[in-house]
Amino acid sequence: MLRPLPAFSVFLLVLLAILPWGGPAWFEPALALLSLGAIYFWSLRRPRLMPALVVFGLGLLLDVLTHGPLGVWAAAALIAGLAGRLARQSRVHPGRFRNFMFLVLTLFLAATLVAIVTSLARWQWPPWRSVGEAVVAAACAYPVLASLLSVVDGFWPMVDGRPLFARGD
Repeated sequence: MLRPLPAFSVFLLVLLAILPWGGPAWFEPALALLSLGAIYFWSLRRPRLMPALVVFGLGLLLDVLTHGPLGVWAAAALIAGLAGRLARQSRVHPGRFRNFMFLVLTLFLAATLVAIVTSLARWQWPPWRSVGEAVVAAACAYPVLASLLSVVDGFWPMVDGRPLFARGD
């Protein structure tokens, strides 16, 4: 029953990202990048519950709802999912700081990809300042998001003192 919970949490963040909040130019892209942060989180914690097809579908939904070029946010979502899986399988000691730096690099690559493809589709120069501000804002907000998602991650049921779904599920 809890298996779709990771995808649902990312879906809620996608919906938050497309709402017309107003404010500075970096705010809405930062919310979209936070949805990538959630994909990274779940791909790191429970990769089997965030398969590539679900990640691609959530990114494509973000493409459709933001009226951007189809596939750009889907590719960025796949980058975030792959980064979470790679961080999980890394032989380097998996500390929180290393995972956070890996996330920041992932957000930077994803935001750069989205900015370049979107600006090419519109024949405009990429707004590098707002892209950088969106990456910084999403990176600063990620620890709060990860804390909330960690609480959600703790909801997995226990059977005989063991988690029903192992960490890899």
